[in-house]
Amino acid sequence: TAVSEGMNVQTSTLDGYSPLYIPPATDTGPDVYATTDPAQAGYQWFKVTNDSAAENGPYTPQVAMAASINTAYADLWQRAGAAAVAHMAQLFGVDTAAAGITGPGGMQDLAGIALGQASLTVEEQATMLATIDDDGVYHDAHVVSSITQPSTGTQIPVTSTSYPVFSSNRVQNADDAAQVQYAMSEDTAPYGTAPGAAMSNGQQIIAKTGTTNTAQSAFFVGAIPTQALAVAMFTSEQNGKCCQTLNNLGGIQQGGFGGTWPTAIWHTYAEKMFVPLGVDQFPSPVFTGKAWNLVPPELRLPAPEPVTPPRRHRNPPGFGPPGTPRPYPTYSCNPAQVTCGPVGDPPPGNPAAVGLTALPVTLLWARSRGRRRG
Repeated sequence: TAVSEGMNVQTSTLDGYSPLYIPPATDTGPDVYATTDPAQAGYQWFKVTNDSAAENGPYTPQVAMAASINTAYADLWQRAGAAAVAHMAQLFGVDTAAAGITGPGGMQDLAGIALGQASLTVEEQATMLATIDDDGVYHDAHVVSSITQPSTGTQIPVTSTSYPVFSSNRVQNADDAAQVQYAMSEDTAPYGTAPGAAMSNGQQIIAKTGTTNTAQSAFFVGAIPTQALAVAMFTSEQNGKCCQTLNNLGGIQQGGFGGTWPTAIWHTYAEKMFVPLGVDQFPSPVFTGKAWNLVPPELRLPAPEPVTPPRRHRNPPGFGPPGTPRPYPTYSCNPAQVTCGPVGDPPPGNPAAVGLTALPVTLLWARSRGRRRG
């Protein structure tokens, strides 16, 4: 929704401080900021926290997506507008009334919408990802339940609805979709929530994990340029309280995280079915729009001072070539811009990939059609 409203995914900065108090949905505008000070928060402000104390500071949209920073996207929901987000969900094929977003008693104006508070089906998740994967063009899903050969030889055509979701302009729609693809392209990074989904052939993946606070359901949705796949797991009880949980499933303490069993199942399927397809490239993103900075001015980090490179003919250990910072950085992201750790160190609370056993799962496959090639 923010991209469709003109946010540049590459240059924007999200407020990932925690805890963060989000203004009500009715308080919109570029000068309305969330606050870390409870004394400044009003009665109807939403308190949102991140899973780890280390997740605290400004983030790029891409890193915030990969690391699943709650506060950053709850705050972005407020800036983009509650009604606009609900409308975008409808364009992606979500039955917002059945999901509890719109209609009487709907949760459209609650910040939890940004974190998956609504009840989306597995098919809606897969269709959403297939739409982003297919240059922002929505295709409604259909299921073939049976095929018969009538004696009359009459053929019944299958009809399908299709339309662009970001913009009626075909080029702009594809460019906006490419920005969202870019934002979703780092979930398999070492600092992401699903490094175990990475494919052995190096194929780039756009993806997102989904984890509920009661661990009664878990998702992983991931796509390569021609295929979108959603994996979901549920307990029999979906009461949001107790007493069933996916945690400790298979002896994994964090078995209810989207980054464990759903990711492992997705990876196993992808290795068998996607790897033989070869490596395909996503379109190069076209970064349009303006830089949104959702961090209040008083919390913005100063720009790093330039560093004079060492005057040496040879680069000593720990130094890069002339013109690079010293000592040579080994970070997977820019620590001056986001909270991050050295390459290879997973953030606290992110489970590693696990083995695969026979489990009851819901698996839905969707194929994106007619991709534009860059």
